[in-house]
Amino acid sequence: MSAAAPPTSPPRRRALTTIFVTVLLDLVGFGMILPLLPFYAQELRASAFEIGLLFSSYSLAQLVFAPLLGRLSDRTGRRPVLLASIGGSVAAYLLFTAADSFAVLVLSRTLAGVAAANYAIAQAYVADVSSREHRAKAMGLIGAAFGVGFVLGPALGGLLAHLGAGTVLGARIVPLSAAVLSAVNLVIAFAWLPESLSAELKGISRQGSWLDFRDLRAAWRDAPLRGLMLLFFLVIFCFSMMEATLALFCQARFGYGELQTAFLFVFVGVVLVVVQGGLLGRLVKRFGERGLILTGIVLMAAGLILLPLTPASRPLAGAALVLLLGSLALLAVGQGMNQPSTLGLLSRLTADSAQGGTIGLSRSFGALARTLGPAAGTWIFGAAGTGWPFWTAGGLMLVALALAVSVLRKVSL
Repeated sequence: MSAAAPPTSPPRRRALTTIFVTVLLDLVGFGMILPLLPFYAQELRASAFEIGLLFSSYSLAQLVFAPLLGRLSDRTGRRPVLLASIGGSVAAYLLFTAADSFAVLVLSRTLAGVAAANYAIAQAYVADVSSREHRAKAMGLIGAAFGVGFVLGPALGGLLAHLGAGTVLGARIVPLSAAVLSAVNLVIAFAWLPESLSAELKGISRQGSWLDFRDLRAAWRDAPLRGLMLLFFLVIFCFSMMEATLALFCQARFGYGELQTAFLFVFVGVVLVVVQGGLLGRLVKRFGERGLILTGIVLMAAGLILLPLTPASRPLAGAALVLLLGSLALLAVGQGMNQPSTLGLLSRLTADSAQGGTIGLSRSFGALARTLGPAAGTWIFGAAGTGWPFWTAGGLMLVALALAVSVLRKVSL
C-alpha cells in the first residue's frame, strides 16, 4: 500500500463526518461534567487535593487502557472498540448520577476514563482515512470536535445545573443528561460509523497477540518518536495543572460558582474551534508542524504566567476580566496549535499498520500527564497559594520549549 494514499473504503468524506459527530457527542457529555466536577466533589466534602485525585482517576484509567485498546483496534478494527467504549460511557454517567459518596464518584470517573480511551482510536480512525500529508489537518478535525464539545458541553452543563437547582433531580440532571446523550451517540455510531481499517492492515496486526508490544517498543526506541511523546507529556502535564485548579482559583479569587466557571470553559472552547476548525490547515501549510509546535508552547507559557496576575475582584470586571480572558485565550490558541501538530507529526512518522498502537501510546503519555498534573496542581494550590500552580506550569512550559527545539532538530520526513 502506498504511504501517501488514504484507504479507499469507506469514502473519506463520510468517514470523517461520522467520526466527527461521534467524537463531538462524546465530548459534549464530557464537557458537561468537567467544569462542574470540583463543585460535585465539594458537596461530598472532598478537599482540594482529593479533587485533584478525582481528575487523576479518570486519566489513570486512560493511561492503562489507551495503548491496549489502540492495539486491539489495530487487530480487530476501529468500529467494535469504539462502540464498546461509547457503551462504557453510558454506564459511567449512570453510576455518576447514582453516586452518594466520594468513593463512588471516583469509581464512576475511573470507568469513564476506561471508556475515554476511544479518543486515541478516533485519532487512529482519522489516520486510516487521510493521507500522510493531510494528517495534521485531519487531526485538527478531532481537535475541532474537542473545541465544539467544550463550547456546547459546559454551556449545557451549566444551564442544566442552574435549571436543576430546587428540582427533585437537582445537580444529578447533568450526569443523567450526559448518559442519555451517550446512548444517542451509541445508536448513531452503530448505524452509520463504517469500519476504517482495511483487511490487509488487520492481517498485519493479527500476526501477533494483541498484547504484543513490539510495535510500541519499536516506537519508544525511535529517538524522534520518543522525544515527541515526552514533549507531548510535558505540555499536557502543564495544561492539566491549570485545568484542574482553574475552578478553585476562580472560586477563591472571584467568588465564581458552577455557571460562571462553565462559561469560562465555553470561552476556551470557542477559541479552540476557531483555531483548530478554521485556521489550523492554513497555518500548517504556511508555518509547518514544527513552527506550530514551538509557537503553541510559547503562547501557553505566556498564558500560564499571566493568568494568576489577575487581581481579586467581586464582581470580576474591566481590566481584570480582560486579563483573565486574554490569558485563557493564549492558552487555548497555543493548545489548538500544539496538540494536533504534535499528533500529526507522530502519525506521519509511524507505519500504517501501527497507527492505533502508537497513537494509543501517545495518549497514554497524555493520560499519565493528566494523572500527575491535577494532583500536583491542586497540591500546590493548597500548599503554596492560588497563583503558584499556574506559575509552576508556566516555568515547566519553558522547559518544554527547550525540549521541543532539541527534538524537532532530529525529526526528518
